[in-house]
Amino acid sequence: MEQFQKEKEELDKGCRECKRKLAECQRKLKELEVAEPESGKGELEKLQAEAQQLRNEEKSWENKLEELRKKEKNMPWNVDTLSKDGFSKSVFNVKAKEKEETEEQKEKKHKTFVERYEKQIKHFGMLRRWDDSQKYLSDNPHLVCEETANYLVIWCIDLEVEEKHALMEQVAHQTIVMQFILELAKSLKVDPRACFRQFFTKIKVKIPPGLPKIPP
Repeated sequence: MEQFQKEKEELDKGCRECKRKLAECQRKLKELEVAEPESGKGELEKLQAEAQQLRNEEKSWENKLEELRKKEKNMPWNVDTLSKDGFSKSVFNVKAKEKEETEEQKEKKHKTFVERYEKQIKHFGMLRRWDDSQKYLSDNPHLVCEETANYLVIWCIDLEVEEKHALMEQVAHQTIVMQFILELAKSLKVDPRACFRQFFTKIKVKIPPGLPKIPP
C-alpha cells in the first residue's frame, strides 16, 4: 500500500511538471508568433517541436496514471476473502484482541454495550443500502466495533433457530459487512472507525465474494 501511494505521488508530480512545461512552451510560442512571425521562424519551429514532444509526454503520463487508477480499483482486499463457507469461519469466530481479556471482562463489556446500544445495532442490522449503512455508522461511529459484530452473530443464530430465514440472511449480510470492516482495520493497523468509509468507497466499485450486490 505504501509503495503504491509513493508511485501514485511520483506520477502525479511528473504529470504536473510536464503540464507546466507545456504551458510555458505554448506561452513562448504565442509571444513569438505575435512579436516576430518571420524573423523568428527557426525558433518558432524549435518551440513547436518541443511543444509536440511535451504533448506526447503529457499523454504518456496520463496513460500511466489511468493504468494506476485501474490497478487501484482491482487491488485485492487486504483481508480474508469472504464466501458462504467463509461466513461461518470468519464471521462467527470473531478474533480476540491482541491484549487478552478474561472471559468475565469480555462478558461484562459485551453486556454493557448491548444494554446501551441494542436498538441502534438492530437498526444497522436491518439496513440494506450501502449509503444508508455508511451514513448510519458515520452518525454512530461507536457501533464500529467487535461488540456489534458479536451481537449480530448471536442475532443471526437466534433467527435461524426461529426459522426466520429471510430475516437471518439480511442480518447476516450486515454481520459480514461489520466483520469485513474490522478485518480491514486489522490489516491496515488502524482503528476501525478510521477506515469504514474507505470500505464503503471501495465496496461500491468492487463487490467482494460473499456479498450480494445491493443498491447504493
